[in-house]
Amino acid sequence: MPSDDRVLTTADLIGQPAYDLSGEYVGRVADVTVARDGDGRWRLREVVVTARLWGRLLGYERPEQTGPWLLVVLARWLVRRHVRRLPWSAVRLGDPTGTRG
Repeated sequence: MPSDDRVLTTADLIGQPAYDLSGEYVGRVADVTVARDGDGRWRLREVVVTARLWGRLLGYERPEQTGPWLLVVLARWLVRRHVRRLPWSAVRLGDPTGTRG
């Protein structure tokens, strides 16, 4: 089976160290984004990485979050600046030499 057709679970990815294609550490995987392709199959599109995994899990850092206002303001200040969304094709997991999770 080609590597693009591997079956991954979220548990395989969450918490994995993530590196960009040049081998620079960008954080740990905190979440993923999937989308349906033309054949109706779910495909991994992005990983959400952060140096502060605990903050990502609160949910208040998401742009669509609307309340409570104090938590949203704090999350924007403390968490969002550390959260990055990266295309799956631009990330290497677990090992900066290029092996995926």
